[in-house]
Amino acid sequence: MINKDSIKAYNKFYKPLKGAKIVDFNMVKDEFDPDAYWPTFTMQKGTDKFNLVLSQDEEGNGGGFAFIEDVKNA
Repeated sequence: MINKDSIKAYNKFYKPLKGAKIVDFNMVKDEFDPDAYWPTFTMQKGTDKFNLVLSQDEEGNGGGFAFIEDVKNA
């Protein structure tokens, strides 16, 4: 569970994604478990490319899920 004290750490970790563009998506096979796959977005920010991999927790104990929600304009 994310508590109020950890929000600062999450903001520091994820804010650098702002402005990045999703350029690809793949389900990537886990190298240790042939039956597991990781939802993986290839991102680009400027000339840098990197993968955003969805996990169920910080330890990487398996692939995860992200919700896509509408942004409500205030």
